[in-house]
Amino acid sequence: MISGEWPAEDATVLRYGLRRLLLSLPVVVVFLAGGGTGLWLAFRDDGIGAGWIPLTLLMAMGLGGLIHLVSRWRGRQWVTAFDSTGFWWMRGKETALIRWDSLAGVGIHWARTRNHAVFTVELCPRDEVDRDDPLLWKFVRDTEPLRPGLPRIRYRIDVGDSHKAYEKAFVRWAPELWFGREEQPMSYRGWPDETGHRERTAGRTDTPARGTRAPLVFDAVDIGDTVVVQRGVILVRRRLGVALALVALCGWAVWALVPEHGRGTGAVVREVIAAVLVLSAGWAVVAIARGARADYGCRVTMDADGVHFVRSGRSATLPWDSLAGVGVYEAPPLRTLELCPKDGIDRDDPLLWAWVRDNEPLRPGLPRLRHRVPIWPAAARHAVAAGCRQWAPRLWFGGERMPLGYQGESDRKGHRSRVGGAGGPVGSHGPRPPHGLDGPGVTPAP
Repeated sequence: MISGEWPAEDATVLRYGLRRLLLSLPVVVVFLAGGGTGLWLAFRDDGIGAGWIPLTLLMAMGLGGLIHLVSRWRGRQWVTAFDSTGFWWMRGKETALIRWDSLAGVGIHWARTRNHAVFTVELCPRDEVDRDDPLLWKFVRDTEPLRPGLPRIRYRIDVGDSHKAYEKAFVRWAPELWFGREEQPMSYRGWPDETGHRERTAGRTDTPARGTRAPLVFDAVDIGDTVVVQRGVILVRRRLGVALALVALCGWAVWALVPEHGRGTGAVVREVIAAVLVLSAGWAVVAIARGARADYGCRVTMDADGVHFVRSGRSATLPWDSLAGVGVYEAPPLRTLELCPKDGIDRDDPLLWAWVRDNEPLRPGLPRLRHRVPIWPAAARHAVAAGCRQWAPRLWFGGERMPLGYQGESDRKGHRSRVGGAGGPVGSHGPRPPHGLDGPGVTPAP
C-alpha cells in the first residue's frame, strides 16, 4: 500500500464497488421481499399454526439479503483505475499500485456455473509479492504460475459482469502483457488465506515501532489555538438516538406480536416473545442512559501545553513533555488518540482512569499503560493529527489502521477493587483549559 499518490488524469477509472452494488440490487430486492412477506404473515392476528417453518425460511432469506446489501454498501467506494504506471486499487483515501513492469501477464479467467458465468481479473507478477498487503491480501491466490519459473502467487479479482470494461482497459494500457480470456473449471477461484494472514500479521497489530503496515492519510487543515478531541454531548446525542430507535422498534414489535383477541398456543408464544423483547429493551435503555450520564459534560481538548480533560467539573492536563509518543489509531467507525507516557501513570486517577488501556509499549523500556481517547466526531481526526504535528512533532508517530476490537475496555472491576468501592480518592481540581469550547481560538469538531 502507498500513500500520497493517485492515478494520472487520463486514467481509466472503473467504480468497482458501485458496480457490484448495482448488480446485486435485483437479488437483494427479491430476498428482502421474501423476508418482508414472512414478517407480515408472522404478525397477522389469526396466527400461523404449522406455517412457522416456511416463514422462518422466508425471514432468514430476508436477513441474508440485508447482510448482502450492507456488505455491498460498505464497499461502494472501492475503485479500480488503469494508467501508464499500472493497476490501481483505491479504498477511500488508501491506495495500492501494481506496476506494469512488475507483472509478467494480465488477463481474464472465467468459468460457467449452473446459473451464470464467473469472471476474474488475473494479475501475474514476475517476482514474489507481499501476500499480506493491507489492501490487496484478499486477492492473493496460490495457483499454477503463468509460465515455468514464475511465482505461484498472483492477484485474482472477481469482476462479475463488468469483465468487458476491464478487458478494454488492459488492452489499452498493457497490450504487451495481455494474454486474453481463458476458460477454467468451476472451482478455480479459490479463497484468500485468512488464517495464514492472521497468523503472519498477529505480531504487528499494535506495535507502531515495528512499522505500520496500514498508515492513515490525514487532510491538511488549519487549526486555531485549541483543537477539540472529544465532545461528550455528541456521544450523548448518539446514545439518545439509539435509545429512541430501540424503544420505537420494541413498541412496534409488541404491537405486531400481541393480537387483540389472540387465543391458543401461537398467541401465548408471541406474548412470551413480546415480554422478552420488552425486558431486553428496558435493560438496553438503562445501560444507554448510564453511558449518556457518564459522557454528559465531558470534553477533551489539546493546545500548545498538552491534552486537557474536563468531566463533572474536574479537570486534568497531560503535558506534552510527559509523553513518549502520540498518534491516531483507526478501526472504523472508531478513531482514537493514543497518548503513550514516558513513565508509569496512575491507573486509578479519579478523572483519567476510564481512558487507561494496557497495551504493548511504544518502545522497549516504556510502560505498558497508556491513555486512549476516542475522537468524536470522527471527522475531527484531521484537526487532531494537525495539532499533534504542530505542538508535538517529535512525539508524533503517525496513524495506523487497527483490527476491530483493538480499543479494549476500561478496567472497571479492577478499578473498583483497588479503590475499595468508595468511588476512588478525591482528586485535586487541576487548572481548567485556557480556552472554552466556543472561544475564538478553538478549532471546533466538524
